[in-house]
Amino acid sequence: MAKMLFTPVPRILKDLIMEVENGKLGLPELQRGYVWKATKVRDLLDSMLKGYPIGYLMIWDSADSTDKSKQIGTDRKPYTAPKSLVIDGQQRLTSLFAVMRGKKIVDEKFNEKPIIISFNPLTRAFEVGDNAKKRAAEWIYDISEVFLNEPRSFAYISEKVQSMAESREKAGGTLTDVEKQSIQQNIMDLLSLGSFSIPTLEINGNSDEESVADIFVRVNSGGEKLGEDDFILTLISVYWQEGRQKIVEFCRSARIPKQGTPYNFLFQPSPTHIVRVAMSYGFKRARLHYAYMLLRGRDFDNGVYSEDLRIQQFDKLKTVLDKVLNVQVWKNFLKCVEAAGFVSKSLISSENALVYSYAMYLIGKFDYGMDESSLRKLIAKWFFMAAVTGYYTGSPETDMESDMADLRGVKTAEAFVSLLESKIEGVFTGDYFGITLPNNLANSAPRNPSWFGYCAALNVLDSKVLFSTLHTRELFSPTADGTKSALERHHLFPKAYLARIGITDDRDRNQTANFAFIEWSDNIEILDDSPAEYMKDQLAKIPSDEKDGIYADHALPDGWEHMEYADFLSQRRVLMAKVIKRGYERLK
Repeated sequence: MAKMLFTPVPRILKDLIMEVENGKLGLPELQRGYVWKATKVRDLLDSMLKGYPIGYLMIWDSADSTDKSKQIGTDRKPYTAPKSLVIDGQQRLTSLFAVMRGKKIVDEKFNEKPIIISFNPLTRAFEVGDNAKKRAAEWIYDISEVFLNEPRSFAYISEKVQSMAESREKAGGTLTDVEKQSIQQNIMDLLSLGSFSIPTLEINGNSDEESVADIFVRVNSGGEKLGEDDFILTLISVYWQEGRQKIVEFCRSARIPKQGTPYNFLFQPSPTHIVRVAMSYGFKRARLHYAYMLLRGRDFDNGVYSEDLRIQQFDKLKTVLDKVLNVQVWKNFLKCVEAAGFVSKSLISSENALVYSYAMYLIGKFDYGMDESSLRKLIAKWFFMAAVTGYYTGSPETDMESDMADLRGVKTAEAFVSLLESKIEGVFTGDYFGITLPNNLANSAPRNPSWFGYCAALNVLDSKVLFSTLHTRELFSPTADGTKSALERHHLFPKAYLARIGITDDRDRNQTANFAFIEWSDNIEILDDSPAEYMKDQLAKIPSDEKDGIYADHALPDGWEHMEYADFLSQRRVLMAKVIKRGYERLK
């Protein structure tokens, strides 16, 4: 008979919550961050109140958890390190702890936040807490108050009934005796969730960490799906705990303004992003499925897994991560992105383009020893192409895997440069700028990569803001914003004006080619006048010798203010494509 690694033990929810609260029950480092949406927590509570099963928990009684565990929630605990660890059921238990104790949790982006769930004691409905629920007497805005008032539950319920009765009277009605009884019973039923029985599988305390990690991976192949990145982070937690901690700390500090840290205004990476960079740069693998097998020690020639190969791959990973997580290297890469004109987070439409461009930067720097100036120029062009075209948007792993396959045969820096430039030129063809790009600009999506490419090109060209003496790069800077954004998207043909001439569909009025960034004060001044009307005043502000340059940078056809709207859009798309092309050529 097979050896059983676990023992089924029924547990009461309030006992589990108490162990979380005092710190006895926590999480292993191999667990990912909290990812549930509040709506899912609402549905979980609804299922429990209806008596539905909510699945099992899996808990590991680990004797050595000090360096390989973390607490649930943000408050200090009596236990400095957990004695038992949740292997499966993290999201459910964390959710229930947060809503029943009114505690904040830390999500996967390292944000501390509460989970507010409201309860209607008359209808037994749960909803995500909002201001409307907070103001409404018929709702318990935050159900944590019910559980925190358990020692005085009788008095609390009486007060709630009285409050709802008074609110009903103010509205000209009466809370009936039947309704009062129903409210009392429903609050008691809610409170009784603390006695909800949850089946628990307790993993034997003498089970080794590798076995537990294997259990974790297998049980999480269903339910709240984990990706290959989660499995890779699990392996790192098991075989190189310090590495997992380094990744998490790098990502956390990238979000906190402090000198000498990875913090920046452009991009706050997640552990998943770092994994992708490391695997692409270090192992030339973009498909994380392949990377996961590599770190498990698989020999791709014979399909056999070996401990020796796993050790070799982790030794390599340690060297790779030292470079990936080097703050100065990271900051130098971001200068490439800024050199490409993407000086604001608001212009970044693809995180994959950033992730894989960083991998390319690392390859150029460390594999081929390129000097910083040449490398910055190359990666700026690469990122510009990737961002404008959505190069890594459709099937990013497939596209990057193809790039990595091409790189495996490259031996010199010259060949590396030649390969990337040939790929760029293969995308940025004459037909692309003349046909494809104008067609891509026939779009009303607010996060159109082509539009962001146009804005980036203005920054590269050091263009002035329309109707302003300031440059676009200055006003795109995060430090330029006050209570109002320094720059605003202006409808060149104002929406109200278009409505007056019969164009009312927002898909038509919000066309990308109808936008230009101008200063907030100018947008207020223009209001809803026709272009022909407001341009009389605006043209007076522009020196005659600067008009042609301003019109060229902002892709404005001569006499555009008197054009039919459809003709204006068609001509401007072509001119915007030319601005993007000029921006790219400036990077050469």
